[in-house]
Amino acid sequence: MTEEKAVEILSSLICRGRPISPDSISPDTNLVDDLGFDSLDAAELLAAVHKETGQQLNVSSVKDFHTVGSLAKKLSDSVAGGQK
Repeated sequence: MTEEKAVEILSSLICRGRPISPDSISPDTNLVDDLGFDSLDAAELLAAVHKETGQQLNVSSVKDFHTVGSLAKKLSDSVAGGQK
């Protein structure tokens, strides 16, 4: 999975239940500062990522959620690691 595709998936998942459009999210969007993510939001997003992609991301706290792009890289790397 490319990072671009991972950003698309994450954007879609982030927007579920939130009054924002996936088009308004970029790789530079900060999940905490821009979107107000807290630890519950982070846990819900990780669960949704797992359900959607089958990938279990190892993220220990909401502080690991810097930007959509950094999380997309983790997802992309996780998929690539599983394909080796």
